Amino acid sequence: MSCPDLTSFWCENKARIGRALPKGVAEFARVLQVGADELGLVQQVQGEYVHWTTKEGKLAVIFCAIADPRDIDCVLDTFVHAKERQPALAAVFVHQWADGEGNWDVFAITPERAVQHCDRICGLGTVRERGLELREDIYSLFACDREFPEPGCDSWAKLLAGPVEDVFEQLNTLAAQHDCTQTVEDGTVRWAGADGQLQAMFFLLPEPADIEAVIGIYERVRQSRCPVSFVFVACDRSGLYDIFRLSERSYLEHHNQAKSWVGEKRVKVVGVTGTPTKQLEGLRWVPRWASHVGCIKGCLNYLGIDVSDAWLFGATGHAFVLNISPGLCPSGPTDWDTSRFLTLGRNIGYTVESVDVYCPKQDRDLQEAQERAWEHVKSSIDEDLPCYGWELDIPEYQVIYGYDEDGYYISGPGCDEGKGPMPRQDLGRSEIGSVLVCNVKPTAPADDHKTVRDALSYALDLAHNRKKWTDRSGGLHGYDVWIRATEKGIADRFGLGYNAAVWAESRKFAVEFLAEAQRRVDGELAPLFDKARGHYDTVARNLKRISDTYPFKECEDERVAVDDRARSAAEALKLARDAEVAALDVLAEITDKIVV
Repeated sequence: MSCPDLTSFWCENKARIGRALPKGVAEFARVLQVGADELGLVQQVQGEYVHWTTKEGKLAVIFCAIADPRDIDCVLDTFVHAKERQPALAAVFVHQWADGEGNWDVFAITPERAVQHCDRICGLGTVRERGLELREDIYSLFACDREFPEPGCDSWAKLLAGPVEDVFEQLNTLAAQHDCTQTVEDGTVRWAGADGQLQAMFFLLPEPADIEAVIGIYERVRQSRCPVSFVFVACDRSGLYDIFRLSERSYLEHHNQAKSWVGEKRVKVVGVTGTPTKQLEGLRWVPRWASHVGCIKGCLNYLGIDVSDAWLFGATGHAFVLNISPGLCPSGPTDWDTSRFLTLGRNIGYTVESVDVYCPKQDRDLQEAQERAWEHVKSSIDEDLPCYGWELDIPEYQVIYGYDEDGYYISGPGCDEGKGPMPRQDLGRSEIGSVLVCNVKPTAPADDHKTVRDALSYALDLAHNRKKWTDRSGGLHGYDVWIRATEKGIADRFGLGYNAAVWAESRKFAVEFLAEAQRRVDGELAPLFDKARGHYDTVARNLKRISDTYPFKECEDERVAVDDRARSAAEALKLARDAEVAALDVLAEITDKIVV
């Protein structure tokens, strides 16, 4: 769902939509009516389509459900309908029946992209094993053996970036491996088997907004009755390609992504004064108040490890952290033992290798640590591994995307697009005295049940056993310290705005993580996940209320006055604390019941 106005409606009603879809358009429309009313739109049901229009009569959104994706005429009609009506967004719910009853993929059609995979609704059915008969055809060679394309395959992204002849050449090599003969006509690749029968077709869609081209692809597939076709769609982000599969099993199915950063060109950025000897093209941090998470997310994007922000925040436990320093010092969000936070990344599909040395005296030990850090970063980047570090500029985490003989090239808070070289001799020379650089490596992710159980176990530890991971006021105790600082007028204004922004962001992703976890684990635990998510929604809304009351601003030695705003903030903190206490009780129950 790409329309920002629909975000909250989608998050709150996704499960209801999933339950309504199998019951037909009338039930589906009843759920959607709630969103139309909230947004002040007029809803109309036209056949199998639900339209939302403005009060002036302008079509804003189209919803439709494709219950049988094997019906190519139905899929084609959906694209034609979107083309003719031209809404800001068409949301298409496709029943991926072969993955288990009640499993739906959500696609979007917008003026910017003719087709985009957005989300997944998982029903109670389990994903089915492919039947033996499917292993005989060309589809199973791709889908089961995963010979093409590999997840996040960089080499395919580079091929797709052009020239197109290189794509044809590689496909021809694959055709020979599968005993097929390849022909190319009007930009369409066709594979024929030894008996001359059409086995597969391949299409390239370099302009993602070209809905006419998509309709033309479906018409050719329908005419040829090709068993399986693959459509490579360029995304709005350079070097990223979505791969869709059109087959007799489903004529609208997201297959994979090919990721690289080939051809990405950046303008000269203020703050970058040199030219890196070596750099990882496209590696940048993802702006987040929790800069540590934003740097890891940027590294994962570079590696092609596709995880949601919610899954990253939640599975590593950061969504459940609360660390408050005396007087709301801004050091709280970053000054805690992150070792468990880092090791839990393995469950998602990455590991972190660090050089981490504390050098308060800044003597010979500092020079040795600086050299170790320098060699670690250089060797990692030379091996195409993204890096990040602490306080290469301001006291935050920054991605390291390159180096030259003088120092590091970074991306982070205050320098999203890049900055450097940052002198390597300056690392660790602040009053903090910490030398910390890390690389991020891909690894095999854990089972979802293990990932969720580990994350919730860590959340409970964070809340109740603060002395294990911080010498500040961590976990539930942090709320009491925060409340007291606000009520006594000793809260630092700069720190209050920063802390509120960081922890409101984390709890927002706690809500979204619990929703995603619910979809990934046992259906019978859904009531407990709903209950926990409701409590954390209360936490998130109240912390957001504080962040809105005291937005982040740079200031020095300013204290928060004890006034009506402060009293309101203290009340919001008490509501957040009580809701989190209730939520943790539910998390403990869920943890006990998850079977790994």
